[in-house]
Amino acid sequence: MDQRKHERFVVERKIECFVDDRCHEVSLYDLCSGGCMIQALRVPLKVETIVDLKLNHFIEVNGQIVWKAGASAGVRFGQKLHEAAVRYLGFMPRHQTFEALAPRDRFGRLLPPLPQMGSGY
Repeated sequence: MDQRKHERFVVERKIECFVDDRCHEVSLYDLCSGGCMIQALRVPLKVETIVDLKLNHFIEVNGQIVWKAGASAGVRFGQKLHEAAVRYLGFMPRHQTFEALAPRDRFGRLLPPLPQMGSGY
């Protein structure tokens, strides 16, 4: 089982990543107060690279790349991010079956399937 020091939240957003004073757009995929996982398709990141991340208009954090797998990289923050900021930026995925997410009317009843388009349309 995965042992982590901090509660991890799912995040799906584009953020700015500064490496050597150059700004790059990266994808932020998960976040906790101690670090995050990013995907950097066009950024030459290496383990031990120092990065500055602009998570939104008012939350910025610096850190260091601690692992890399393809375009994905793990960042350990230099200073812990406040838990309230982590909760604000992230969300916890629901642990529901796919069927439980089926569209329903306002009374909770399953909506009928849409008719298939035939040659008459």
